[in-house]
Amino acid sequence: MSKRYLTKSRFKLAVECPTKLFYTGKDEVYRNTKNEDSFMASLAEGGFQVGKMATMLYPDGIEITEKSNEQALRLTQDLMQASADVVLFEPAFAFDNLLVRVDILVKRGQRIELIEVKAKSYNSVNPEIAGTNTPILSGMRPYIEDVAFQRYVVSNALPNSDIQCFLMMPDKSVSATVDGLNQCFKIRKLERSTEVIVSAGAQDAVSMNARLLAKVCIDEFVDIVLKSPLRYPGSQEGPQDHLRDVVPRWAHAYETDEKIPPTLTKGCTGCEFRDARESDLMSGYHECLNEAAGLSFDEVECGTVLDLWNYRKKDALLARGIVRLSQINDDDIQVKDDQEGLSHSQRQWLQVRGILPTEDKGGFYFDASWFASQMQRWRYPLHMIDFETCTVALPFFAGMRPYESIAFQFSHHIVHADGRIEHKDQALFAKPGEFPNFDFLRALKRALETDFGSIFRWAAHENTILRHIKVQLEETQHPPKDKDELIRFVDEITTDGPRAMIDLNKVALRAYFHPQTKGRTSIKKVLPAVMTTSTLLKAKYSQPIYGAEIPSLNFPHGFTWYEGVNGIPRDPYDRLKTLALEMLGNDARDLIDEPEGVEVAEGGAAAMAYARLQFEDLSAEERARIEEALLRYCELDTFAMVMILEAWRDWATPNEN
Repeated sequence: MSKRYLTKSRFKLAVECPTKLFYTGKDEVYRNTKNEDSFMASLAEGGFQVGKMATMLYPDGIEITEKSNEQALRLTQDLMQASADVVLFEPAFAFDNLLVRVDILVKRGQRIELIEVKAKSYNSVNPEIAGTNTPILSGMRPYIEDVAFQRYVVSNALPNSDIQCFLMMPDKSVSATVDGLNQCFKIRKLERSTEVIVSAGAQDAVSMNARLLAKVCIDEFVDIVLKSPLRYPGSQEGPQDHLRDVVPRWAHAYETDEKIPPTLTKGCTGCEFRDARESDLMSGYHECLNEAAGLSFDEVECGTVLDLWNYRKKDALLARGIVRLSQINDDDIQVKDDQEGLSHSQRQWLQVRGILPTEDKGGFYFDASWFASQMQRWRYPLHMIDFETCTVALPFFAGMRPYESIAFQFSHHIVHADGRIEHKDQALFAKPGEFPNFDFLRALKRALETDFGSIFRWAAHENTILRHIKVQLEETQHPPKDKDELIRFVDEITTDGPRAMIDLNKVALRAYFHPQTKGRTSIKKVLPAVMTTSTLLKAKYSQPIYGAEIPSLNFPHGFTWYEGVNGIPRDPYDRLKTLALEMLGNDARDLIDEPEGVEVAEGGAAAMAYARLQFEDLSAEERARIEEALLRYCELDTFAMVMILEAWRDWATPNEN
């Protein structure tokens, strides 16, 4: 059996929670929603492209391709001893039972540059590493700790070396100088590895755009980490918790498969080792709550402090031994009234003490009068829109900066005053290498300018993207002829414009609460909850009317959306999960099929699918299949808005029929 090293990925996991070292790597035993194969996440973030571009800045570098730790260690040692000056990619270094593979190591005699490449946005004009009230900003600290661990291992493996540490990241303050930089790198997923295919001319493009990747010396911040106690669940933040003292303990626990006792913190809320009772796999999350607080599986499912929505004092409650929701009192949540529907504290209190009989609308809370007052402001026809977007690490065109937003798809449903519903428009711009934003905006304008009806979105995303595209229009070196017209359209439907979009997420926050949602207002949580209690949706959508009476651009004639088993409707977003798997393949199963309490960012599956269309080496058949699934995926999001509004409107006007 090969030696179980504490690697840099295991070190980062332990800083999140040392107990996770026991659960990780046991994919046949414990559920892990952060799939050990991070191919899709890295693809969506641009990690493969950034990593390859970074190595191309060192054309004489030698890559250590050996997968075996022992072989990689031997080859690294041989190459380090063979030359005074050498550049290595993925060299391996070990000290005791610690091991790191360094992204890029530059050796010049006894001087060594240790370079960690990250597909994380950085701005050299405003670096934002050091904080005002803290030596390292929380968002940067995990990256600095990662490099500190590497320096600790490498400095012990090479005790006579002078080591400098760097992060290399896409610089948002720098613009590309050539078109198509991101298309220089295509991805091919092999059985056990990933191959980056570099196009002809890529080396010249990389050389001309070297400044896009900022090489940032972080020695002062690494020193801070190495000289200070690490902060992690269970840390006493004393001398015993310095990196040099704590990593041997973690390495020993990992090597001997010993579970470090859990410490409950607010970070447990998003634990990736959580699973449902009916699963074939075990739930590390439930094990921890049992060991730390004595809660059974059923008691955990009844609700804990970790489930409390948008509550910032979870750690304070846990420190007092308060774990169950039922233990929270009105001193812990100081309820404040709000004239505009539910306040945040009222929403939290509903989650804690439940819905009073005087408020109960049939298993849920709904402020019908407040909703009706909002509805009076709306103009028919009602337009439901949803965008699918992503950010690209390496720019499409000259003049663009890293991580500019790409809007590649929208869906558009219309609800008419007479009750008719139709899936009216859609657009998908996914041709590799083409910048879609202005065509996207032009198509959206054509879809919405036929009348002055109210436009609806869910949360702030669509508004943010449109404002960003406006900035791109204002800054582009090659403005389209209809630039001014497109900018006026953005101003009209965003923020304070005369036709500013209405945010249904805010409506949900103010007017609707169902215990099933655990306080959250994600459309993925609200729709299933609404369907469990809406007699209108059950009666209407248990009939095969979608794609027939309700026109659809993607679904077959007579599609049935309401499917119930023993009176419980199937979550319509189960269909989305199925579609996402079609888009992404089985590699993404753990990213998409999340258990209760762990939520994948909405739109994440679509962004990953778009990344596949842009960067993967796909056949025409695979490309067509992904595009078809994307169209259905986005259509479901806007139809979800339609169904939720239908139920709310029915509850607000119960005598209308």
